[in-house]
Amino acid sequence: MGRRRPRPNKNRRDEKGYKAHVKENKLFEKYYKELGFVPEEEWDAFMNALREPLPITFRITSFGGETEELKKLVKTEYIGKLLEEKSESDKPKVICLPWYPDELGWQLNSSRQEVRKDARFEKLKTFLLQETESGSISRQEAVSMIPPMLMAVKSHHKVLDMCAAPGSKTAQLIEYLHNTPDNQIPEGYVVANDVDNKRCYLMTHQVKRLNSPCCAIINHDASYLPNLRYGDGPREFVKYDRILCDVPCSGDGTLRKNQDIWSKWTPNQGINLHGIQAKILKRGLDLLEVGGRLVYSTCSLNPVEDEAVIAGMLQKCEGTVELVDVSEEIKNLKYTPGLSYWKLMTKDGSQFFDSYESVTNYTHFQPSMFAPSKEESEKLNLHRCMRVLPHQQDTGGFFIAVLVKKATVPWQQKKEAKLSEQKDKSEANGGEVKDNKMEDGNNTTEQTAKEDDGTKKRPAEEDEDLNPKPSKQVTRRLHGYKEDPYIFMDEKDPMWEPIRNFYGIPEDFPQNQIMYRAENGQRRTLYFVSSAIRDLVRRNNDRFKFINLGVKIFGRSKSPLVPDCDYRIAQEGLVTMKSMLQKRALVLSREDFILALTKENPLFKEFSADGISKFQGIDTGSIALLYKGSASGSRPACDLVICGWRGKTSLRAFINHGLRFHYLRLFSEKLAEELAIQMEERKQQKKDKEKTTEEEGNVELDPEENTGVDQTDVDSEMTRGERMEEDDGETVDDVVDGLDNDTGDRCTDGQTDECGT
Repeated sequence: MGRRRPRPNKNRRDEKGYKAHVKENKLFEKYYKELGFVPEEEWDAFMNALREPLPITFRITSFGGETEELKKLVKTEYIGKLLEEKSESDKPKVICLPWYPDELGWQLNSSRQEVRKDARFEKLKTFLLQETESGSISRQEAVSMIPPMLMAVKSHHKVLDMCAAPGSKTAQLIEYLHNTPDNQIPEGYVVANDVDNKRCYLMTHQVKRLNSPCCAIINHDASYLPNLRYGDGPREFVKYDRILCDVPCSGDGTLRKNQDIWSKWTPNQGINLHGIQAKILKRGLDLLEVGGRLVYSTCSLNPVEDEAVIAGMLQKCEGTVELVDVSEEIKNLKYTPGLSYWKLMTKDGSQFFDSYESVTNYTHFQPSMFAPSKEESEKLNLHRCMRVLPHQQDTGGFFIAVLVKKATVPWQQKKEAKLSEQKDKSEANGGEVKDNKMEDGNNTTEQTAKEDDGTKKRPAEEDEDLNPKPSKQVTRRLHGYKEDPYIFMDEKDPMWEPIRNFYGIPEDFPQNQIMYRAENGQRRTLYFVSSAIRDLVRRNNDRFKFINLGVKIFGRSKSPLVPDCDYRIAQEGLVTMKSMLQKRALVLSREDFILALTKENPLFKEFSADGISKFQGIDTGSIALLYKGSASGSRPACDLVICGWRGKTSLRAFINHGLRFHYLRLFSEKLAEELAIQMEERKQQKKDKEKTTEEEGNVELDPEENTGVDQTDVDSEMTRGERMEEDDGETVDDVVDGLDNDTGDRCTDGQTDECGT
């Protein structure tokens, strides 16, 4: 008699006392064993990998002159010794992702709990915290890095991320876009969309670390995403060169991270999402330029959400869209080819169906969910899809398909033919074409209904819907925080002249690309956008919900010491503006630049003679401080720039702690460590002083009482608006908790913001 397998203890607790998840689901195992894309001899490894914690992964930001310096630093100072050590599972503690280019992707083969306990990781944890804050490193799951890589983004491309939140893939796309000579502003742009208003604001925090003037965040339903107008013509709409279609999914590829899926997974989750996934993909192909590339991806292993969506859309496209082979574009990545045949299982697992004709007594199965015939599958080249399995390279599960649009898709051809017919009739009658119903993706006739991408259509709806319309439920969900309008500065606006004169900005600077968000009252912040983003906003501000765009270049901070200009430089905008500040930019020596970073308010007399001379030659106010790198051997070899304040007798750098540590680390890790010690000492001194004051005076002031103290602190030569913003309170443990990326954040338990299923 065989040995009985012990039942899992549902009341088991983890080391912190929380109820532990039972990592077992009979339906999950039955369904995927039947599908057979995991070889029998690998099944145990596949399931064991799903039960293991997800490794920690991060990548180094790939644009800007600091990339090479930071890569050297990572390899020598932080993971050099770890590369030679083995983890408890006899794997290297740290590996460089072999398929990610230029040694910019790294993986720690240890769980978050191991990283917290192991003292050897302490230095690396601190590094990840500070560099993430400065935008030099992104914490992102390994498989999430794949789709942006396969988009082959160039600096002139118009890029759309349809379901972008929380934004790590969007940030990766922005990095690729900015891969230009001498960090020039690229011609192209990235439009990042998400249906969830709150998640759009989370994405803003992720994206703004890169300080790009070429990104716009919008808030719309991806399946009904309207057309963006451009130019001055009535029917000039943007067609994107690259589109990322990372759709909402059941997320069973994220079991290693989202452990509650173990108890909640059913085969119906993928079935419920199939329709919305097909709609989003179809809308993406609508918006794709002929010759453009669309990457479709999910963090699900279920072919109903993967190959079925691709196969159904390829059949609709009738040869105008091709599934391409990208295996040569991402070498050393282990994956399983796409399926040409699959089955569907009932919710209780009692039956399997391999065709729609074999289905009985079940109404939620639709024809588009089943595999096409063998001949049709070979014609569609479904084997070119990529399914990454967790045990192949110690990652999460993921699915990727890359599509290229070879010609106008059939439903767009019908639309264009109808418009041409209307135009001919109108010209014959001497009238104008009335095509406003076809102008946008969110306008339609009353005949609009569901397509055969997951539901059956009525006979009157055989023709493709030309203009899908969102339901009332979707429309309600788009309402969020009320946004201030984006207003662009007029060419003759008098407020720009004092700023331009004070900083020595050239007269040919594109003033009309500066914007603000105060329709009435003081303009507290000035932002800069690329010319392409400006044109998009100018043409679509009244019909699109823009959440965030542009990079901050100036902030209003009035000071009695600087009567000529009320605006100071913002650190975020220095990458764009540093070459424009002809009167307020100082190049410092290596020693002087380090002094400005390490001391809070160093006196001029503490600097070198050359530094003192430069400070004496410039008036009080906001300045940019530059360091020019060289290949002479001293670190760093790249150029650096920070914003600061030139006071009467002292200097102050206006940068947050994360960026301060980042720059010092590029010079020397020892300098960053010394600064950390100084900061701890200052904190302790402040606490001791407060304690002494309380013991001596023992007087508690009423916070409402006027103490007579002048809080403006004019002697410090700064107003409140000029003071450095405080840290957001993120701890090292927060970073370790957040080292898993965005994959699956919007798809746990089959719940999605897109369809509300």
